[in-house]
Amino acid sequence: MMALIRFSLFEIAPKCIPIGLLAVSGCADERPPTGGRRDSLPPKVKYAYPENKSLNFNSTKIKIRFNEFIQQTLDPKEILVSPPMNKNPKMMVSGKNVNITIKDKLKENTTYTINFGDAIKDLNEGNTMKNFTYVFSTGPILDTASVSGTISNASEPKEVDNIIVALHPIDSVDGIRHSKPFYFAKTDKMGAYTINNIHSGTYSIHALKDQNLNYIYDQSDELIGFQDSTLTLTDSSKAKVNMSLFLSSNNRPKFTDAVSVAPGKIIISYNSPIRNLKLDSDPSSQKNRYEINERKDSITYWFSNIYDKKMLLSLVVNDTILDTARIDLKTYNKDSTNERKRYSLTIESQVIKRDTSGREIYVKPTLSPFKPIILKLTRPVDSIDQNKRLVLTNDSTAKIDSITFTLNPQTRREINIEYVPREKMPYTLTVPDSTLLDIFGWWNRKFSYKWNVDANENYGNMIMSLKIEHPERHYVFKLLDADNKVAEKFLSTGVTERKITFKNVKAGQYHLQAIEDNNNNGDWDSGDFSKKLQPEKIINFRETYDLKGSWDLEVEVKL
Repeated sequence: MMALIRFSLFEIAPKCIPIGLLAVSGCADERPPTGGRRDSLPPKVKYAYPENKSLNFNSTKIKIRFNEFIQQTLDPKEILVSPPMNKNPKMMVSGKNVNITIKDKLKENTTYTINFGDAIKDLNEGNTMKNFTYVFSTGPILDTASVSGTISNASEPKEVDNIIVALHPIDSVDGIRHSKPFYFAKTDKMGAYTINNIHSGTYSIHALKDQNLNYIYDQSDELIGFQDSTLTLTDSSKAKVNMSLFLSSNNRPKFTDAVSVAPGKIIISYNSPIRNLKLDSDPSSQKNRYEINERKDSITYWFSNIYDKKMLLSLVVNDTILDTARIDLKTYNKDSTNERKRYSLTIESQVIKRDTSGREIYVKPTLSPFKPIILKLTRPVDSIDQNKRLVLTNDSTAKIDSITFTLNPQTRREINIEYVPREKMPYTLTVPDSTLLDIFGWWNRKFSYKWNVDANENYGNMIMSLKIEHPERHYVFKLLDADNKVAEKFLSTGVTERKITFKNVKAGQYHLQAIEDNNNNGDWDSGDFSKKLQPEKIINFRETYDLKGSWDLEVEVKL
């Protein structure tokens, strides 16, 4: 019994008084427990004084008591007060308590919300109490308007956790660019959010993937979403607003890095997609080439000066943005007699392993019997010996054919092989010695590429019947496999009904995606925040199509 009495007295004992930087007092200290099971739950509020959602509030001190010890440092960037105060409240953590001192004069008949964002975390494991708000009114009623909804990614299904949904008063022009929100919440893992206790009025509403944690849209790689119209809330109204995040096409890409990853190869990175590029280097050569990746935010630069130790790059992006970079280069040693053999040109996608005896083992991919083979070389080709022929061997019959190939004129790294494959057969393609001269001025050594041809029975046909409600719109349809890779693609406009047949498609599961192609360019386009232009709408159909080999699958799609 005595132990219980002492515990109760400890809970209500006055707070110890700090002197200077050290807490000096004769009273007992709250100390976090040690050991025990790993905590996976966020803190919870035991009580608050004055209590949360108090009316006729006139205090300058607030104490919030949690069920466990709280991290001593509260990130001030996470905590916002609405409506804003001229002087921010002072917040101190003491054990399980958050003590708040209000330093500003409060307005009459006003509901205030202190939103802690992700600032409240337990001491031992750092579990976060998300979107905790302390609300009070200096008048007899609380503001009760609310808004909720879901945030999605416009271009692809991605995680939409921790997205800021922000409200700004309508008189704050483009407030998301210049000031912190009046009201906000952060989304959960499903992209859902709710903002409560909003004062009646008209607001702009935005969704923001905040890269630098300042609640302001000020980074070119930040995703943004917005509602076309303003949001008007009245007392007790409950609005529903869903938004899509996108990377604005008017953003100014920022150069982030240029790294020499191998002799003759530099990777150049930007923090957001670029539209076009002009690249010059010192020294330069007509042999030099560059490739832009599919996301258009990374550039592979191939150059022939493999013995230079430094390089100056000049990059002009989107016709106006000039960046320069001086790079320390990885090089080859000129006096290395084994160099050419070690770094000889070969096929990039061929995987070769070695067994315990050191013998090479080819990991053979299984390729479609209905498509040509496209092989990517480890670096660009400068010229070809037209007198040489590639040799194709059927490894089962030992039949040998001499075949020709075409080289992609842009990248000069992709070889397109046309042949008539036989199903269930293994093949070897041999490139003779000194057939290809790379940009380093080295002829290739003889190399091979090995693969197996898949069985015809593993492929089927899909017959798709389309019924389109708005034939005046332009659509891009994409048939996506289980890994969201595009298996087939077609365009449609001006018809209400249409039948499409996809022949010789690999058996597996597929789903359909449609893009409302507003500018009729055959692809998806992002929005432009400066012009208040939304991204083109992407419709992901819920149905999954299970295509079996040697079958015709008929599906009906209504749009």
